[in-house]
Amino acid sequence: MISLPFANKLSLSLLVCTTLLTTCQVSQASTTSNSQTPAAKESKIIGGAIDCDNDGRQNDSRIDDDGNGIPDRCVIDTSANAQQKIKTESTKEIFDTLMQALTEMTEGCDEATKVRAGVSYRICTINNQPVAASEALLEVGDGVGFWFKNNKVVAIRYFHSGETLFFDDETLIAKFSDDAELQSNFTNEERREAENLAKEGYQTIFQVFAESAK
Repeated sequence: MISLPFANKLSLSLLVCTTLLTTCQVSQASTTSNSQTPAAKESKIIGGAIDCDNDGRQNDSRIDDDGNGIPDRCVIDTSANAQQKIKTESTKEIFDTLMQALTEMTEGCDEATKVRAGVSYRICTINNQPVAASEALLEVGDGVGFWFKNNKVVAIRYFHSGETLFFDDETLIAKFSDDAELQSNFTNEERREAENLAKEGYQTIFQVFAESAK
């Protein structure tokens, strides 16, 4: 994926972000069920959930593979393991891919920096179009960074917390915590705050450079 152009990579990765948590568990369970099922027969769940693996949880299913109404096997619930794998491996890989894409997008950009009242303002452009901008306190480094594609924000990073937000056409799609934990569902307030920042949060940075050019 690293060799893909940024736009394609970003779209693909964000698609994975939005579907990963809702599809991986289902697909893994389906694969477990269908891999042992004859192609000519339709497997069905028989009865309610039971405890097949003696783990004290009624979360396993009895499966009838040949349509005779008699359970042929039991499928152990794997959602907990699947979720753990997503959190510890898959989301970290997605996050690393996205951050690598942002880095590649800004390679070779023309960088300019201004300092005012203890705040460092930075903007990076390619062909006079912004690809990145940031503002940060000089003493503590606290601040925020923006990445742009076609003059719209595609990512925001809070330097103090390490949280990184990703957008598609200024719509919030995913947020990663500092340890790459993925969040793809948001309250109205969370979404409104993030999307307002994506539309207006960088204006101060641009204004600093516009004023200095006068």
